[in-house]
Amino acid sequence: MLEKGVNKLRSHVESARSRNSETETCYGQRLLREAVPLLVEGINDWFKQQRKSPCPSNAYHELQKIDPKVSAFIALKSVVDTLTQRRALSSAAIKLGALIEDELHFGAFSEHPNFKQILQGADKRPNYQKKRYYVIHSEKGEVEQGNAEGWDRWGTRIKLHIGTVLITLIKEYTGLLDYVMIQTDKRGPARFIQATKKTQEWIEEMIRYNEGLDPFWMPLEDFPKQWTDKWSGGYDVENGLPPVTIIKTKDKAFLRKNDEPMTDVMTCLNHLQNTPWIVNEPVLQTLSDIWDENIQLSSLPAREDEELPPLTDEMKEDPDQLKMWKRRAAQVYEYNASTKSRRLLVMNTLMMAKKFKGKRLFLPHQCDFRGRAYAIPAYLNHMGPDFSKGLMQFAKAEPVTNDDQLKWLHIHGANTFGIKGTYDERIAWTEENKERIIRLADDFKSELDFLNEADETFQFIAYAHELKRLHNTKGTFETTLPCQMDGTNNGLQILGMLTRDESACIATNVAPSDTPQDIYGIVANRAIETLMQDDNPFANLWLQFGITRSCAKRPTMTQPYGSTPHSCRAYVNGWYLEQVRAGKADPFDEATRFQATAYLSSHIWQAINHVVGRPREAMAWLQKTARTLAKFERPMYWVSPSGFPCYQAYPKWMEKSIRTKIGEKVYRVKFREDTDKLSPKRQAQGSSPNFVHSLDAACMHLTVNNCAEQGVSSFAMVHDSYGTHCTHSDTLAQQIRQSMYHIFSDDQLLKLKNNLECSNELTLDPLPSYGSFDINDVLNSKYIFS
Repeated sequence: MLEKGVNKLRSHVESARSRNSETETCYGQRLLREAVPLLVEGINDWFKQQRKSPCPSNAYHELQKIDPKVSAFIALKSVVDTLTQRRALSSAAIKLGALIEDELHFGAFSEHPNFKQILQGADKRPNYQKKRYYVIHSEKGEVEQGNAEGWDRWGTRIKLHIGTVLITLIKEYTGLLDYVMIQTDKRGPARFIQATKKTQEWIEEMIRYNEGLDPFWMPLEDFPKQWTDKWSGGYDVENGLPPVTIIKTKDKAFLRKNDEPMTDVMTCLNHLQNTPWIVNEPVLQTLSDIWDENIQLSSLPAREDEELPPLTDEMKEDPDQLKMWKRRAAQVYEYNASTKSRRLLVMNTLMMAKKFKGKRLFLPHQCDFRGRAYAIPAYLNHMGPDFSKGLMQFAKAEPVTNDDQLKWLHIHGANTFGIKGTYDERIAWTEENKERIIRLADDFKSELDFLNEADETFQFIAYAHELKRLHNTKGTFETTLPCQMDGTNNGLQILGMLTRDESACIATNVAPSDTPQDIYGIVANRAIETLMQDDNPFANLWLQFGITRSCAKRPTMTQPYGSTPHSCRAYVNGWYLEQVRAGKADPFDEATRFQATAYLSSHIWQAINHVVGRPREAMAWLQKTARTLAKFERPMYWVSPSGFPCYQAYPKWMEKSIRTKIGEKVYRVKFREDTDKLSPKRQAQGSSPNFVHSLDAACMHLTVNNCAEQGVSSFAMVHDSYGTHCTHSDTLAQQIRQSMYHIFSDDQLLKLKNNLECSNELTLDPLPSYGSFDINDVLNSKYIFS
């Protein structure tokens, strides 16, 4: 793990240096942040000297048009990007002067009414040079049409002068650079710039230091180090690894001063990381075949980029057609960009699965600052995407002794396919499709259409192989498959229980019911009702297109976590594009698509508000409370029902970050000024999701510990999706309800309000009104987690 971490860092540094992008490295980022304020001071001092001069230089007249923070950042980025190389002062200065010219040039062009749109096009280009060309080419077109004034390009002399001034100031005020005279072949000695010896030594030390800090965390083949204190667990530091703290946080001061024992939390983490796993080899073989043969499955990214739509000469000559083509091309570009990271995820997961094939493995765990438990190893774990979950099975086999245990196996199979009915209906579905499912295990290619219908493709494949083993077993059947049961929009479940809201509790299956409720379907149906009553031309087109539960799923799911109408539109647009990409007839064109999705998302948003009542009021109270505390520079602090200390303190960022007019992501930097203040906006945004997540984490802590006391030893827990062997699913289901009752029979909002008022000596707004839901009914809820 240490070696892979070292190799990863060195590869990153070498790549950055080969691309002249050393500001992307650990040392480059640090130098940039530390040196900008020093260079700003140097530039201001130079301005003062120039003003005293009877004839200030041309460099002064140009540089004083730019905010010193911006010119300092551009200059340092230009220099630090090639800091470990030796470069001729003249060429380095000319390049830097050209960047300063670009800033002034594009700053002037930014006043053009179409500049924002042009900038969006530039941002899609892969590097600075192509972004720059795009903007210049666009400006040229506007000039030819008489819509903009041209830019008088600078000569080499002024660029050299400006670049030399800034490089000299970097040398004098930061100490990063030194000049060295080198004999050249043709022109005699020339002045070069290079990092000072002190800077070079610091860079080497910084790299060595960081090499040991970031191992490539992998699964273990033996039991992890048990959590007995908050400072070290999971991995054994005696092997040379850096210690892993129980809370993944950079705020070690909070860990030092907090004295909560966290006994239940540590016990839970130990149970989770003591679960032995193995790679599901039939699923690994299937995933490898599908990936190697580039078989198209909706659950996997395409191995190759989607081709851009054809551009004919006729389209090029027609401005309207060209505009429509560009919009279509932009969608393809964005789709291709979104699949690149997913491809890497598939390949890295396959690599890790093959490495640990045939071995028993363990997954060390730690918590985030809300108490949510996470497996530390990347890629190969039960918390990743569907193909990663499908690769994982318990190493310990449990004998199935009765039909009640077996029913949970089939319920899990139906769940992974996407069957939403009662338990009996799910079991009946697996019985009706048993032959197809077994045939899928024998030869997945013969059932590709069937497989593509599954919600969780590779978890369903894992179930198919388990069902095949069951069918072929003559004696006692032993199962190793994790069987999951999921909460119905767990965030809204928690907010509904907090506020005793009947409608939210009914819609999310917290209330007892003989049939499971589908909140996403409820929202979608409500939106359909309002569309049918609207005479807007978009309404009928959407009704013909078909509004499904999947359209409403993400907007509804993210409601407890601070989603907005803007994010709702983005989710609706994503759903719509997926449907069209899957082959559904598109009723809209590029000219109307934005208005159409905005229209539909407004109906989805209204439907969510109709279904979700008091939970939104609770969210508003939490947000206002966080803002009130932030005004007095007080963070939000509470202890969850499982004893986990939750500390929310988002610092205020600078209102103005330095950014060039056409910059890549790295063209931004934040100063350390005013970072000791809290951000009321960020505190408010985080309050609801963080409080809700702390409660779902507490529920998991208590559930795991109670199940372990009753003999359960294998756990596949993912926040609001709980899993174990089907032989223990009854125990797990019972303990989930007991834990929820234990937590929410207390008024958690009132406890939070009282504790915050007491610790901060202030009076907060009254709590929102509660509904009449009886929390005792949680114990009898059949489908709260199913």
